[in-house]
Amino acid sequence: MKVDTSLTASSTSGLASTSRNNTSSSFQSSLEKALADLTSNADAQTTGTTKVLSHADKVKAAQAADEAAIAEFHAYMSKTPEQRMREAILKEMGLTEEDLKAMPPEKRKAVEAAITEKIRDRMEAQLKEKADAIAAKRAASGQIRPLSIL
Repeated sequence: MKVDTSLTASSTSGLASTSRNNTSSSFQSSLEKALADLTSNADAQTTGTTKVLSHADKVKAAQAADEAAIAEFHAYMSKTPEQRMREAILKEMGLTEEDLKAMPPEKRKAVEAAITEKIRDRMEAQLKEKADAIAAKRAASGQIRPLSIL
């Protein structure tokens, strides 16, 4: 790296004093700002407006988040595919189980019938996809393609 030393003595003395003044004033203002921030953080921590987490608190929060995610995963995996489809369909319809329970019996029966039909359609589509995939593998391997079940 090459350093440019082409400044003259008269220009460097003027620059040095200006630079020193700017540096000291900017350093002083930065120092004052940092001290003010520290003071306000300490005040906020004691008054409870801003919470500064310790390492142990951060670890506890991360563990709690992990446990919640694991519990959510286990709850999801314990459901049957039909239950998961039902939840997805209800969500698409903008409904919840609580909404269904609150509906009048006639309307609820109609919505339940629509949900059942959508579940049936999706399961048939999945079955057809699997049958088509098996047929494609057999065709690719030279085996005779059986009649489609759907």
